[in-house]
Amino acid sequence: MPDIMGALVRYGSIYWIFGFLVVAGLGLPIPEDIMLLAAGVLVQQGKASYVEALLWCAFGVFVGDTAIFLMARRLGPAALERAPLKWLITRARREKIEEMFAKHGNVIVFMARHMAGLRAPTFAMAGLHGMPITKFWLWDGLGLCVSAPVVIGIGYWLADNLEAAKQKLANFEHIVLGTLAVAAIGYFVWRRLRRANSLQEH
Repeated sequence: MPDIMGALVRYGSIYWIFGFLVVAGLGLPIPEDIMLLAAGVLVQQGKASYVEALLWCAFGVFVGDTAIFLMARRLGPAALERAPLKWLITRARREKIEEMFAKHGNVIVFMARHMAGLRAPTFAMAGLHGMPITKFWLWDGLGLCVSAPVVIGIGYWLADNLEAAKQKLANFEHIVLGTLAVAAIGYFVWRRLRRANSLQEH
């Protein structure tokens, strides 16, 4: 169990987790999922209600995500040469994210919510790509609606076995990404069939 998580579980509060989530969105190397798991443990300990933990965590994540998106959009390509984006967006990460944007479009923001290590770089690249902030909020919010309630719930139910909680978390992320992949393939096949039918009708 990471020291930061142990400290939050023993001495922290949901407000500390909120603050860490905000700065984590700006590039601080603290995994967001660890914070959400810790929030679930605090709920189990009676230090916060589930609804309170969910709202504060969602708010913290949303503030951090929006801040890095707006920072990248405001600075433009020059942002890649300044901290913290120059640390977050390495050449390899940039190429990977560019490829994902080309394949999946704006939905990559939703997908990145479930890909640890690519969240902040993807949100920054969304800002650099000129994505309207309303679309960013939509896709990021949808992803957050899927991940936050489940991860906090995992922390609550497995508060006494955090190693098992982290394994369940990894399984959850794999399930989400697998479901998205199947949905994307299904949508692609549907579009091809629809296009072929349209050509036959003409």
